[in-house]
Amino acid sequence: MPGSFQDRVSFVAIAALVFIAMARIADTYSVFNQTWDEAVHIAAGLQWLEQGTYTYDPVHPPLARIAAAVGPFLDGIRSFGKENVWKEGNEVLHARGTYFRNLTLARLGILPFFIVATFLVWKFTKILFGNTAALLAVFFFTTAPPVLAHAGVATTDFALAALFVAALLALHVWLERPTFLRSLLLGLTMALALLSKLSAIVFLPAGAVPMIILHGLEQRRAGNPSRLGIRRWLVSASVSTLVLFLVVWAGYRFSVAPLHDVIDTDGIRHDSAYIAAQIKVPAPELFKGIQTVAMMSQYGHLSYLLGENRRTGWWYFFPVTLAVKTPLPLLILACTGSVITAFYAWRSGAWRALGPAVVALALLLVVLPSRINLGIRYILPMFPLLAIVAGFTATSLWKLRYKVPVGPLVVVVLLVWQTISSARAHPDYLAYFNELAERHPEKILVKDDLDWGQDLQRLVKVLRDLGVEEVAIRLSGSADLRRHGLPRWRLLLPEQRTSGWVAISLQWLKQGMWVPPYDQYAWLEAYEPVALVGRSIRLYYIPPDPDTSSSPP
Repeated sequence: MPGSFQDRVSFVAIAALVFIAMARIADTYSVFNQTWDEAVHIAAGLQWLEQGTYTYDPVHPPLARIAAAVGPFLDGIRSFGKENVWKEGNEVLHARGTYFRNLTLARLGILPFFIVATFLVWKFTKILFGNTAALLAVFFFTTAPPVLAHAGVATTDFALAALFVAALLALHVWLERPTFLRSLLLGLTMALALLSKLSAIVFLPAGAVPMIILHGLEQRRAGNPSRLGIRRWLVSASVSTLVLFLVVWAGYRFSVAPLHDVIDTDGIRHDSAYIAAQIKVPAPELFKGIQTVAMMSQYGHLSYLLGENRRTGWWYFFPVTLAVKTPLPLLILACTGSVITAFYAWRSGAWRALGPAVVALALLLVVLPSRINLGIRYILPMFPLLAIVAGFTATSLWKLRYKVPVGPLVVVVLLVWQTISSARAHPDYLAYFNELAERHPEKILVKDDLDWGQDLQRLVKVLRDLGVEEVAIRLSGSADLRRHGLPRWRLLLPEQRTSGWVAISLQWLKQGMWVPPYDQYAWLEAYEPVALVGRSIRLYYIPPDPDTSSSPP
């Protein structure tokens, strides 16, 4: 097949995959109400755009939040001046009585990151493994439910996934030849990754170190050590560092503040405090965010895994999460491909081909000690890398032919399996679990991976269809329950049995009031739910007499 014709066919196929994936993402906008974090992100981004300040919740950098707020801002929505960022976010979402329009405009701001990420998966794979592998990598990336899920909500996670890969690709070409333009590109992409989410502070070094080592091994194996002197490398690295600093600072609108506003000066000597007041610090919001994240990491966050609640986390939380939230065909190919890629790199000396697999492993290793165990979204940057490895593995398996075409048969089975698994997940990509856990995912994970407050609007419809006039509820999420058309409702109090209709999120059911013994709502487990609303809310009818049937009237 002529190269040009093959390129055209590949382009059409990739464009079709991207278009289908975007349509699937967009179709979820009107199904799910806001998830826990979206209101905060939109409010913070709107403050940056309208007021030129960034005082709301500095835990996250501004880039993805700005992207989420651009749509509502261009549509004429302005800040409401609420001191509480959660209330401000809800006011913005409900502005002019067009809740789903406003939410859709915010979510559309994340879609460009999906396009960028898909392009980077294609480009990176094509450089390393060729055109066919690149096409297959795009297929696995654009059909992975966690990818579709987080590309469809107005949060910071997908922006980091896209821009982390951009930084890796920029580093790859920079290591080949650190020209001035490539140094600028490396600094820019690293800065944008850092401006998307603070996890980049850990992920960027974790990805860069293996890439640099593999580059050195490849140069040594080829007997072609770099002719560039140490001075040239230092100059190029300095250019990248300067660009990194300036772009990050620009992301915070070149803000400055005295040092004592950034660090706690209580208890230190008066002279030291005075000096701290004179020193100006650029981007103080960034340092405040780092301090807040460090504090959260120290004290932990209540998490749920395999029926247990902890604040200190589990070292195996993310491996388990990856095992049950990743489509099995993708996971099989990625794991198999890591071995195949290592063998390929050893035989050919192309050690940089091992980069995606090694970096993915490095990302997983650096999060093992984390006490913030909240879901697959925290390791979302692994998915572009897993897709790259899967694309290479599929092309390698295709070449395995004995008396029967075993390799092609295996690849076709995995492609069909991935397609069916992904299609069955629609539109519940957020709550997707693979075949290892899909029957009872609540026994493994809840929180962000299953119950992120996304099914409120579905509950409203179910209650309306059932003619329910009053319901006791305990729902997770940041939505203002008074504004979503619920029937007459009352709060379901902890450890107080009630009768009638009861709706409870799985997060509340499994984690109670977030304090031991976490079973304040466990009494509901004795009843059979009337319905599972979406994937995250159980609806019960509790009869007045506990001894009578639990069927609704």
